[in-house]
Amino acid sequence: MSSNKFQIGKCAFEFAPDTQVVFEDDGMSFELKARPVAFDKALHAPPFDPEGSDNPAPGQIAPSFRSSTFHFYDNHDTPQRRVRYLKDQPTHGFYMWEKGFAYGTRFFGEIDLRPDRIAMHGLLRHDYETDEEGAAVDVVWHCTPGEVELRQHTYGSLEEAMAAPHERVRRLLVGAWDARWHDELLRFTQLEFLSMQALWTGDAESAVRVLPESLCTLTRLRELHLRSSSITRLPENLGALESLEVLSLQHCRLEALPDGIGKLARLKRLLLNGNQLKTIPESVGHLPALELLSIDGNPFESLPASLQNIEKVSIEKKNEALFRDIRYRPELEISVDREAFMARSSPRAEALLGDALARHGLANYAGPLRRHARQTLRLRTTEPEDYATPGSTRIGGTPDLPPGLDYPSTDGKLWRFFAQIDLAAIAALQSWLPRTGRLYFFCEGQEHGDGVRVLHSDAPAAELRSHAWPEGAEFADGFDVGDAHAGYKVEIDSTVSVPNLYNAGGGRLIGEDAVLLEIEGNDELQEAWWALEAELTGDDERRNGAHLMNAHVFTQHENPQEQASREKGGLPEEWINLLTLRSDDKPGFCFWDAGTFTFSIHEKDLALGDFSRVHGSLESS
Repeated sequence: MSSNKFQIGKCAFEFAPDTQVVFEDDGMSFELKARPVAFDKALHAPPFDPEGSDNPAPGQIAPSFRSSTFHFYDNHDTPQRRVRYLKDQPTHGFYMWEKGFAYGTRFFGEIDLRPDRIAMHGLLRHDYETDEEGAAVDVVWHCTPGEVELRQHTYGSLEEAMAAPHERVRRLLVGAWDARWHDELLRFTQLEFLSMQALWTGDAESAVRVLPESLCTLTRLRELHLRSSSITRLPENLGALESLEVLSLQHCRLEALPDGIGKLARLKRLLLNGNQLKTIPESVGHLPALELLSIDGNPFESLPASLQNIEKVSIEKKNEALFRDIRYRPELEISVDREAFMARSSPRAEALLGDALARHGLANYAGPLRRHARQTLRLRTTEPEDYATPGSTRIGGTPDLPPGLDYPSTDGKLWRFFAQIDLAAIAALQSWLPRTGRLYFFCEGQEHGDGVRVLHSDAPAAELRSHAWPEGAEFADGFDVGDAHAGYKVEIDSTVSVPNLYNAGGGRLIGEDAVLLEIEGNDELQEAWWALEAELTGDDERRNGAHLMNAHVFTQHENPQEQASREKGGLPEEWINLLTLRSDDKPGFCFWDAGTFTFSIHEKDLALGDFSRVHGSLESS
């Protein structure tokens, strides 16, 4: 077409035959390509580079522009988009790649997109250059019109929506809601999606606390997302929102849900995390379309059994027990003394914790820490094992097994051996483990689904024999036995373990204990906390930190007790971290990215001396 144009700086190019516009997925994309020409410094420098990697042949250049698939929206009468393609400015789902120019050269300007024409007007330059240093771009390409579909435009502010015909506004996103109710919203009678996420409460006097009944006149709403720490109540007539499929009211201050919520027959997702709910109406469990109920972070006192009808309920394990029987081995009635695991039950451990908190300037947090700190054993690797004392505590190497106790294997391939604990040697340091015998710790590998095994034997030391690797044997993880962990002697002492504060705001620390979260928000306190943790755990920078028994474990997501609870039942607080192995250069432990491996046991099993149901979990950064 005569009106097509491909002008870059001083040079006019011809379009290549394989220039194309593609119509697919109800949108379109383009690749505007110029025919190759010989590089002429007077015409082409800048923005072209005669030695650029994109050049079709030595001494030739061929610029091109390629786009992602883009879509047209219903905020225009005809399919058209104008994109201001500027540095650091959002482009609303449109991306473009420049090719054939000097390295680092980008397009800055306006792109006019229509189903029958693409026009680009602006400059080519580096980010650090001024507009005066750029080369002008004037590209126009006409094409055969293709089929596209107008998508719903998301209006990004109330002001933008008010400037449009009200019947055209079907999606409204107010990303910086001032927490005041705006009656102007009621003008948008065709509204299907409304999201108002308040990052602050604005004027406390004008902040909305009770959503008005008038909200329920927006009966076409399919998704409603509201967030504000001032909202305490919903409209009683909430059931009038008959089209609602998603209702998200996370991190508000809702104290109760109206009975009308049970009339939302089309509701598929109900998200109520981080509120002040003490219960949920029974009718929620009978909503016919509800697939997900997310209610983490609420101080529930009771929950209806009807919630079992819902396909997926996201909730803390302790609150799941309010509506579902999640007891671990309910057929067993075992008396468990949980205090035995806590630092507060030992005067020595309490004194150790108090001295450490005072030394690091954290004495103000002694109260909540007393509720969570655990008595912990610290196992430090010292020198290579000489196997002179059968049955002694060791990390790595090979175990000393009695007759009849088989070394674990899978299809003839051996599991990794990690530790052997002489229980009599540590009996005076703790009260929760058997008084005699030995514990042996094995793992099949370090991948999801790999098994763990802890064996207990009361055989006398005289019966023990150091395990010898069979010739040509392999481990279950694919390595031969020459890759076995080196054996090291261990020095054991008592310490205290404090809870990890990373990600603790997700419901692990609530009520009076939530004061500990202040530490994460204060750089000085956080430095002191890290120093406290390092001192108590025996951490150092050489990856020769101590291994721990009955300790809190760093985790980015679910901690070992939560994982064990989810997979094997019971509450997280019922699970004990029997042994946490840390990455250690001496035996050669490296759990993924220098992480930890934890063997956890349920308190019932531990009380029975039954180590056959131990759970294994790996944590890494």
